[in-house]
Amino acid sequence: MRLPFVVLALAAALASSTGAVPLSDELAGGAAGAAAALARAPAPLRPSHAARHVASSPTSAPLAGAAAAAPASLGARLLSLLGNERRAAVAGVRRSASPKKHKRGTHAKRCAASSSTASTKSASSTSSAAMTTSTALPPTQNAATRKLVAGGYWADWTAGTLPPESIDFSKFDFINYAFGTPNSDATITFSSGTYSESLLKRLVTAAHNANSKVVLSLGGWGNSGGFSGAVVSDTQRAKFIRNLVAMQAKFALDGFDFDWEYPNNVQGATNRPEDTRNLQTFLVDLRAAVPKGTILSAAVPHQPWLSSAGAPVGSVARAATALDYIVIMNYDVWGASSKPGPNAPLGNLCGNSTQPAASAAAGVKQWAAAGMPRSKMLLGIPAYGYINTSTRRKLVQRDEELAAPNLFFVRDEEERNPMKRAAPVTNLEGNTNDGQVNFSGLLRQGVLTAKSDGSFVAGSGWTKYWDDCSDTPFLSDGNKVITYDDTFSLYDKGAFAQQAGIAGVNMWSIDGDTKSWSLINSARKGMGLK
Repeated sequence: MRLPFVVLALAAALASSTGAVPLSDELAGGAAGAAAALARAPAPLRPSHAARHVASSPTSAPLAGAAAAAPASLGARLLSLLGNERRAAVAGVRRSASPKKHKRGTHAKRCAASSSTASTKSASSTSSAAMTTSTALPPTQNAATRKLVAGGYWADWTAGTLPPESIDFSKFDFINYAFGTPNSDATITFSSGTYSESLLKRLVTAAHNANSKVVLSLGGWGNSGGFSGAVVSDTQRAKFIRNLVAMQAKFALDGFDFDWEYPNNVQGATNRPEDTRNLQTFLVDLRAAVPKGTILSAAVPHQPWLSSAGAPVGSVARAATALDYIVIMNYDVWGASSKPGPNAPLGNLCGNSTQPAASAAAGVKQWAAAGMPRSKMLLGIPAYGYINTSTRRKLVQRDEELAAPNLFFVRDEEERNPMKRAAPVTNLEGNTNDGQVNFSGLLRQGVLTAKSDGSFVAGSGWTKYWDDCSDTPFLSDGNKVITYDDTFSLYDKGAFAQQAGIAGVNMWSIDGDTKSWSLINSARKGMGLK
């Protein structure tokens, strides 16, 4: 019997004492014989990520022997730690859907089993730790019976480095143009006026010529202040809708995305307690007014919008009837800090996070509990990371200084301007301070190096590590730590989307990808798409 990969991952977590596994250019252990043994192993053990987890165990040499011994030696022990609900979820995973070999070094669907639970709480990195029970998602839907999609945000300030005509639209079912600005008087404007409008027209033309679609995204962190006033009353909502319908006709738009950050949240001084109620009413009214087939989506935090009482609203059922998608923004979970943590955790995989509600798995669970169908959820995936001034060799999962974890993260999109980058290693503002950095910027600056097989390794002076607790990589040069996502972690996120029964992924933002679209390709392959 082949154990689900999550069990193998847990085995490594129980055996490992660090939670962070250094990565070399070769499989952990580096021996050609180990690589050959893995090539002969069952499919879930073939990918290099599986090898890393198994190899992190002190008893894992040779790799094939450790892998073969896992079912007999650790399997019963691990399963005995699982609660009944968790055990049933693991046992119910379809073992026939083995992951395909990944072109860029191959990669396991670590989440093939964990996707059956909304918030995976694995054993901690010590052998004495026990695992807590988590709540299972409903059985996943076979990918063959539903259409998985991939979207991506294209920001107008990136036109100098990624013109609309240079986008490979075959990778995307739709592109979100970022951003239009909703104003409190229910009008819609653009930050760069007619220049932004000209870019939008170019994007629509290029996308439609390639049989793709364009969705206008409104708001974003810096442009959400007008939302509350635009939906505050029947009169304002009607005016806002008329303006949206007119804009759709003017630019031949395929839909709208509402990136309100955030309804009834203290970070928005103009927001109101009744924002979420008004937003849901607006979405229902808008759906009735736009042409059939119009895409309507909302970019959302990990937890549902806040009610008038200031807690996550119990029901988003009205919004669910109107929206085609929500985009769960699973990034910016830990920003730049001297105590760096993961930017985009797949789950609370070590069960010890002080922000357990802020992960891909938790976001799906929380929105599903509020009435949003998983078939309408897209996982937001990042093409960027954070530069942190730190000497740490392990990512933070806990920060006791966080009295009340804040799930409504600051997302200063315009700091991610690639035209400002300079010498290694600089952030998106072109200086060496802590801040955001695109994956493509890490390549340009030599922090990462592309190999001939399409994989990416640490550049000179840098060491690449893997954080098992979040299923994400990070880099260190001794004084700086860079937290980010790569082809391995994004493959896992794509596999999570496929196995969790959600609609797909949506990338922020596509200018951070490589010229050969390595990141979105990996996420697509994780979902089983070409």
